[in-house]
Amino acid sequence: MSLSIQLIRREDFESRCLYALVGAGAMALVAGVARQVLRVPVEPGYFALMAAAITAVKPKAAENLLVRAGMVLLPALPYVLELASPWTHAVAGAIAAGLLAWRGNGRDSVGAPLQVALCAGAAAVTTALGLYVHQVLDARFLPAWGYFPLMVDYAVVALFWSIGTLPANLAMDLDAVATRGMRLEATLSGEVRGLVARALTLYRQCQDEARKLARGPGLEKLQAVLGKLAGDAFTLAESHSELEARLSSASQGSVDSQVQELKKRAQDAQDGVARRQLERAAASLGEELNHLDALSRRQERLFAQLHAQVALLERARVCFIGARAASPLDGGGGGERVQALADKLSALDLESSGPEGAAQAARAPAVRS
Repeated sequence: MSLSIQLIRREDFESRCLYALVGAGAMALVAGVARQVLRVPVEPGYFALMAAAITAVKPKAAENLLVRAGMVLLPALPYVLELASPWTHAVAGAIAAGLLAWRGNGRDSVGAPLQVALCAGAAAVTTALGLYVHQVLDARFLPAWGYFPLMVDYAVVALFWSIGTLPANLAMDLDAVATRGMRLEATLSGEVRGLVARALTLYRQCQDEARKLARGPGLEKLQAVLGKLAGDAFTLAESHSELEARLSSASQGSVDSQVQELKKRAQDAQDGVARRQLERAAASLGEELNHLDALSRRQERLFAQLHAQVALLERARVCFIGARAASPLDGGGGGERVQALADKLSALDLESSGPEGAAQAARAPAVRS
């Protein structure tokens, strides 16, 4: 298997970078006032990271205050412990990015351990790099005083740190099908999202069971069948989501009321030409209404098919449980049993696809119990 990486919810990452820059810019103004009025130097480092993290994080409403307080306190630990200068900023950036990936990623679910670890590691590197770039700019290009150099310094640190949070928006898996499911789950909502999450969980469970079986061509076919079952479920979810977006932009009730109003006006019209024009407009909207009704019925069918596909994955998992309970598949004749299980799941998939699939399933090889 090859590593599959997909970017999910790109707009969240882009807005995070923008909010980080805004927060750092505001903190730069505060630092400028502190330096000019109070004669207190406020160097970019902790303050730039803290401002960027507080404005960029998107926690759940119930955890908002707790997560934002953590963004203020936890990155300060390396400075309190007085670590070496390069490590201080890197560790602070890693802590802030890890907390963001874990609890402030803008999604309903917490970040995966791999996402949190990669986010912390990447932010540690980019934060240190941002501090180095800021020092080079100060030494060679920017004046020593004024608000502009402060804003540039803070913005550079915030930008590099926010770029390091990119792994929080990456779906990574050695299985391309699982990666597709993770990406799709992050973009959906409602009951369809729950079905996709369930299908992804069942697919992973079935793949784990499949890897325990005997090696050989039968195992490859079995894994391919499982990938097709999950892939079909994800395709149905994508199609349902697209139809839902199209239907949400046009209300059937609104179109129907327009049709009725045009028909009434056509009946009341005294001029024959005006009456025909109104009747044509009503007929045109009537065709649109029929089209919307057909799309609505198709959406219902897709939703029902998605339920059926998830149920099919449930049956596949039960088949694995039953097969392992009956007799170990890694003993004698394991390859034949794996092949039989693959044929059985393939036949179930054909049966679920409709009359044509059932006809093909009837011609499928018999499965030995």
